[in-house]
Amino acid sequence: MTPLVDPSPPPLRGDVWDVAFPRIGTHPAIAMTTNALRGRLSSVTVVLVTGTAGPAATHVELGPSAGLTKYKVSYAKVTDFHTVPIARCRTFRGRLAPREMELLEDALALVLGLPTRMAPA
Repeated sequence: MTPLVDPSPPPLRGDVWDVAFPRIGTHPAIAMTTNALRGRLSSVTVVLVTGTAGPAATHVELGPSAGLTKYKVSYAKVTDFHTVPIARCRTFRGRLAPREMELLEDALALVLGLPTRMAPA
């Protein structure tokens, strides 16, 4: 098993990292913890990345800026989020485009029953 290594600096919100998950192994995930708490917490909340398409309400398609290469098309699966020690973040891959981050935030808000942005008129 690979030893845990603290990334320096901690992941920014919207960063894509390879994360070592218990039971499923290393897998790409997107950091969702607010940057205001970055450096003060020992854990980060992440959304898992998958190559399986699903409903648009729960699967946000990701573009090349995310640095993902495992799947032909990658999706942020907002129903699959975890809080993991920052030390489990192994390798930085990329960062979501601003529009991808907005879609991810809205999908996560929908899943959690939180207020969402109003669609532009």
